This record gives sequence, structure tokens and C-alpha cells, in this order.
Amino acid sequence: MNPINIEAPSQDLEISKKPLTSAATHTSKGELLVTGVATGVVATAIIQTGKGVVSSLSRHPFIMFGFGVVTGYLTYKYRKELISIGSKSAKHSKDFILKQQENLKDLIAEAQEDVT
Repeated sequence: MNPINIEAPSQDLEISKKPLTSAATHTSKGELLVTGVATGVVATAIIQTGKGVVSSLSRHPFIMFGFGVVTGYLTYKYRKELISIGSKSAKHSKDFILKQQENLKDLIAEAQEDVT
């Protein structure tokens, strides 16, 4: 992954004389497009396969009942882990939103300083 620089550029722009390293090179837009298309194709294939399997299995009520029993058992067995994962996810989401709000406020303040 390419690192993201969030610092504002200074008024005096200098040309860096450092040689380019592999971390400084960027992937081309074509590579990003191909990666996105390939991911979409794979996701579509998985979804279509899943729909076919679920529709064929839904015609057999005993199999669906069995899936329900197994799902209920596993949910009950791992309920504490599921609850802790959910609470951790909620905490991380809240922290992420607070950081993004702080970054947005900083960007707005810098933009207002540049205007005045």
C-alpha cells in the first residue's frame, strides 16, 4: 500500500533529489482498474453460485431445518465471542468517526486560514 501524506505542502516547493524507491512508486490507474474489475467479477461469480446453491437447498425443508439447528447451536456456543466482536467493532467504528470528524475540522480550519 502507498502511504498517505496528510501534511499540508509548504509555500516553498523544493524538488527532492532523493532517488525513487519502491515505496515511492505508484501503481498506474490501469492496474487499479483491472484490479477493481477482477474483484467485481469474482464477487459476482460467488454471489451467483451462492444464489443457485441456496435456491436448490431451499426446496428441501429438512436441509433448511438442519441448517437452522446448526446455526442456532453455533450462535449459542460462541455467543460471548460474537458479543465481544460486535462491541469491539462498534468501539472501533466510533473511534474512526471521531478521528475523521477531527481531520475534517482541521481541514476546514486550514482552508479558512488560507482564505483570510
